[in-house]
Amino acid sequence: MRARTWVTVFTCWLISGGFSTGARAQSGTSPSFEALRFFGKLRATDAGVVLRLLRPEPIGAQEREEALAVLPESGDLRPDREERAKLAMLDPVLVYHERAQVFEIKVIDVPQAAVALHQRAVLLISRPALRLLSGPEVQAFVAHEIGHEYFWRDFEDTLARGDRQGRQELELKCDGIAILTLVELGLDPGRLTDGLGKLTRFNERLGATANASEYPKLQERLRFMKALRDLRFGLAPSTARSARR
Repeated sequence: MRARTWVTVFTCWLISGGFSTGARAQSGTSPSFEALRFFGKLRATDAGVVLRLLRPEPIGAQEREEALAVLPESGDLRPDREERAKLAMLDPVLVYHERAQVFEIKVIDVPQAAVALHQRAVLLISRPALRLLSGPEVQAFVAHEIGHEYFWRDFEDTLARGDRQGRQELELKCDGIAILTLVELGLDPGRLTDGLGKLTRFNERLGATANASEYPKLQERLRFMKALRDLRFGLAPSTARSARR
């Protein structure tokens, strides 16, 4: 198992295909409509309440060890000074979601610009992504990856069923978790849309658009995030966070 390469690991990206402008399923209600309805039905008054309602329990130590054991032995890069500064900015996001002592962070040697979560235990950040994105944009992408953990079993179910539209909807829900996280932490939600544009253009120039049809179009993601921010969740952080200031 340890003979796997990082390229092999990234054939199962959870985000990178979504940076493409591939087509979504054309029948039925749109993934963005369903994702927005999901958040609207929660009837919460602020971002913090929504996140607390949805947050899963972290994985245990044994599951974490198993996730690390199957990763490649080589291709794990040593961050330089600028990269370390960006990675340090992830602490508020990880601490807020109670994942600072759970997630391992690895900068990896693949040509694509991508960020992914491996088995609810390891944040994989490619060097092109880390260099291309600003610190706040890396924060936003990691908040999205944490969203994958919120819907982990649902993702597995859509993959088993070959449910393309369901997968698109879940990607948008992860965008929603990211937006609400940034609002709750007093960070700029626009950094997620800025970063998506950067990585989309980079990966399209590279030709890294595998599985693009399984993911929402970039413009659909941007419209969904704007609509979510217009809901009551995006108007203000929770009173709990305001009291901590």
